[in-house]
Amino acid sequence: MTDPQTPASPDVPVPPIPPAPPTAYPGFPGAQAGPSSPSPYGTPGQAAPGAPGAPAYPAGGSAGYPAAPGYPAGGGPGYPGPGYGGGSPGQQRPKGLAITALILAGVGLVMAFIPFITWFAGLPLLAGFVMGIVALVNKKQGGKGLAIASLAVSVVGWIVSIIFTIASFGIIGQAAIDEARRDEVSTGTTDDDAGTTDDAAGAREEITVVETAFGQSSYDPSTWWYVAIIENPNDDYIFSFSGIDVEALDENGTILDSSSDYRTLLSGPTAIAGSFFSVGDAQISELSLRGPAATDAIKAPGSTTGSFEIAELTPTTDDYSTTVRGTVSSTFGEDQEFVQVVVIARNASGTIIGADIGYIERLPGEGSAQFEVLFFDPLPGDTTYEAYAGL
Repeated sequence: MTDPQTPASPDVPVPPIPPAPPTAYPGFPGAQAGPSSPSPYGTPGQAAPGAPGAPAYPAGGSAGYPAAPGYPAGGGPGYPGPGYGGGSPGQQRPKGLAITALILAGVGLVMAFIPFITWFAGLPLLAGFVMGIVALVNKKQGGKGLAIASLAVSVVGWIVSIIFTIASFGIIGQAAIDEARRDEVSTGTTDDDAGTTDDAAGAREEITVVETAFGQSSYDPSTWWYVAIIENPNDDYIFSFSGIDVEALDENGTILDSSSDYRTLLSGPTAIAGSFFSVGDAQISELSLRGPAATDAIKAPGSTTGSFEIAELTPTTDDYSTTVRGTVSSTFGEDQEFVQVVVIARNASGTIIGADIGYIERLPGEGSAQFEVLFFDPLPGDTTYEAYAGL
């Protein structure tokens, strides 16, 4: 029964009871003793990851948490976090081998340009070439551009070395030939001749210039051909391996170009022929020759020294050129090598209209050999030819 003195209380809402915080295992900070409830993370009562007081586990997992597929358990180096490039920057490949190859190739190239020293240029050139190949194909080596440069320099060095080596041997060979020729012509001097007064300077005469001619080449107007016939008036003296300079002069006497030749002037006439390449647009008016003095002549009696004779000159002309063939006979007792033959062409009035050179590699002693000289222009049918052989 209700007390009429006490009014009834109105309904007051009851606040909800908050859930109990998850419990943790004993031993973890903030762990509370109490009943545990089922947990999706393992043992009942274990705090959920990320909850206050729960330990932070590495991304690779730990005890009770299996590692994610593709990652080793417990994590490890080599797996960077999101947003960062993987791995440390690679080391730069060494260039020492390529640099060394280029240096060796450069040394070899310099050596290749030095006569006689060029014989040994192949050693550094070969070393630079091999090292350049190794540096180029080895992936652990850098400096690929330097390696390619060393290969190119080595190849150029070999080409230069071959050219200079051939030239060096040519110089040695020519010196030996000239020395042999001096010995051959000197054998004409007998003991009786050596004691005569013919060796006096007054018994030797100067060489003389008989005739000169020159002209522009039809295939290249800037190139001029020239020829000079000189005479050694001494019957028993020769000029052995003597230098002869031919100079091209304009109308004012200015030297436009010059050419040098070394010849052995036997008794009688000798022809000197060649070309000028540096005249340019100027015009040649005359030739000037400078040769050995009379005092340079050496005793060599013509009766024992030897001479050359030309025979059977036969021209053949087509639409493009004229070829002259002939035979040279020798009265020398020994074989002669690199005998030069100069063929001169004259027009119907006797004026020289061209000259060219041919060579005989070996002319047998007291024997004969055929030669051939080519004119690069077809010459007229009434052209006459004459030839001079010399050493």
